[in-house]
Amino acid sequence: MKQLVVIIPFIVFNITLAQSTRQITKDFDGDKKMDTVYIDSDLDKLICVLSSNNYKKIESLKIRSLNFGNTLVKTKNGFQFWNDYGRSGWINEFEYNNNVKKMQLIKIYRTDYDLNRHTYGDLVKNGSGKSSVDLKSNTYIGDFYDVYNGKLRKLPTITKQLIFTDTFLYCFSDDINFEFEKKCLQFYEEAKKN
Repeated sequence: MKQLVVIIPFIVFNITLAQSTRQITKDFDGDKKMDTVYIDSDLDKLICVLSSNNYKKIESLKIRSLNFGNTLVKTKNGFQFWNDYGRSGWINEFEYNNNVKKMQLIKIYRTDYDLNRHTYGDLVKNGSGKSSVDLKSNTYIGDFYDVYNGKLRKLPTITKQLIFTDTFLYCFSDDINFEFEKKCLQFYEEAKKN
């Protein structure tokens, strides 16, 4: 029995490490050589080292709200950078753009945790609102809940065109997340009126 008590936490810890990390080594640029991306908490930046760039360090701009628990997650063609801010959290997805030979931000996801799940139940246990923008197609999708006359209601799904300038890792900061948040709030307020 003692062995199980020791083994189970070890297994859970290893499963957690396999899913997310603060450093990813992978062939991002498709040349069959390993590249690396990592979070530098001392500089508050994302750092990427690509073989196609002669292994020179590419640094993001400063991420002013780099919070504890931020992580990197591998995707099929790149990586996601997860960072939570109090009552909301962002995921920024990057992949290598072969035309310009740079890591490019391709999607932003946002989750709001404004509604109390103990008051409003399972419908909001994973967030009271989720939104995303696909930066390749400039398509915004938002799904939100709202409390109207003391009752929880699901707002209609919001689909809009939303355009941001091309953002690459070297010019990325969390400023784009806060710009996205302003747009999300604007779309949410408009949806509540309908």
